[in-house]
Amino acid sequence: MFYYNLSKAFSQRALIGVLACVLGINAHSQESDPSPWSRFGFGVNMQSYSSPQQLMGGVISPLMERDVINPNQPASAAGCTSTILQSSVYNSTNSMVEGDSNTTAITGNIGALSIVIKQNNNKTAMMFGLIPNSSRGYSLYREYEDQIAGNITEYYRGSGGTARSYVGLARAFKGKKWHHISDEDSVLINNRSLQVGAQFDYLFGEVVSNEVLDIENLTFADAYISTSMRHRGFRGVFGLQAYQLLKIKYDQDKNFIRSTKLYLGGTYSTRSNLKTDYERLRAIGSFESNQFYDTAYYYSNPLIGQTPAKWSAGAAISLESASGNRLLVGFDYAGEDWSIYNKDTTNNYLLGDTVNVQWGKASKLSTGISFKPPSRGSGKSVLSRTTYKAGCSIDKYPLSYNSNGEFNQLAEWRVSCGLSMPIERSRSNSRVHLGLEYGKRSLMDVDGTFLDNTLEENILNIQIGVTLAPFFKNLWLTPKLYD
Repeated sequence: MFYYNLSKAFSQRALIGVLACVLGINAHSQESDPSPWSRFGFGVNMQSYSSPQQLMGGVISPLMERDVINPNQPASAAGCTSTILQSSVYNSTNSMVEGDSNTTAITGNIGALSIVIKQNNNKTAMMFGLIPNSSRGYSLYREYEDQIAGNITEYYRGSGGTARSYVGLARAFKGKKWHHISDEDSVLINNRSLQVGAQFDYLFGEVVSNEVLDIENLTFADAYISTSMRHRGFRGVFGLQAYQLLKIKYDQDKNFIRSTKLYLGGTYSTRSNLKTDYERLRAIGSFESNQFYDTAYYYSNPLIGQTPAKWSAGAAISLESASGNRLLVGFDYAGEDWSIYNKDTTNNYLLGDTVNVQWGKASKLSTGISFKPPSRGSGKSVLSRTTYKAGCSIDKYPLSYNSNGEFNQLAEWRVSCGLSMPIERSRSNSRVHLGLEYGKRSLMDVDGTFLDNTLEENILNIQIGVTLAPFFKNLWLTPKLYD
């Protein structure tokens, strides 16, 4: 049994039991974002909820972390110290307000599931896993009265989503040099490194939209429209990370005093074809009895769409001292231009039968900070070995909506904070990640201002993640010295 010193009672069995219960509850939920904006495209783009990076606002490209997995940066696997398993669960509270109307929805689901396979002290690593990509989970209705038909209610409901599975390979190239302490003595240090990686992504999933026209007058038949799109597509993702030691200082006894390090990183995802099994059904019948007895229209056909290329770039700087104190500040920017599909009809079927939505240029700007306090005393308490993180991000989604005659892009801002805590007495690099995230989602004008009198969503996420590494004597994938 192993536990946290913080409570002296948090056991491994308790941790696994809680995660298993949450995973079991959330496994039944397909859609995990109830946003009404998810009616079009693939739905609302999902955060990967790989806790360590999400706690820093989603900074991904430059982070070279040894004890956690960075699933959206293929090159990062080469920097892991050993084989690692990582996953998370989260709970989301979405409060929606439009005019005098408001409602709250509570959902939850599983975050990214990732595995890195690496032999200790090897420069090559393999990474694979499953990442949420998008979600559609809206449920809307509108009521009005007709002089002939009486009360009429329109229902709009969506479900499903998409995910990405991936497999990749990464390799590190490290440089060393002699650092002169004095005219008579030097220390051999790692002053730079380069990590490269590539992965193969497979996008898959199904999104469904249902529309019902419910007429109170029984002499009129109700109408039902169902649209189903089953997507699949392949793409390549390439990553690059570089580390450069800017400054380091030792005393005359070769004891480390402090250092300054620079990290750079970037990713590129290729444009890919999207294959879709498209089905659309129109029927009439009775909504109350759920019997639609006459098919007015049915269309089924494989369609070919496209997803654009995506890129990201970022940098981070780290300050470390002999006491174990470490401060890291980083930023990241990602872009994905969907607006190129406004010029042709390639992806029109993803938007449905409306002229009030069009494609836009998606982007994400993230900044984050992490801090590890000094490790004092022989005990080195769990709090002194915990890394505290915070960050913020501004996301622009790939869709623009017609608002008062002008197309305005869907956007959101988020702030996050949390900690990555080692598991006491596990004798490994396993960690638990706890995080809190709050944000706002609405339409944004060209000046970057959120619009009033439109649907506004306030989102609160609580996430729990775990990174599991082997006991330090379990040298997985390492050949035996003796038979």
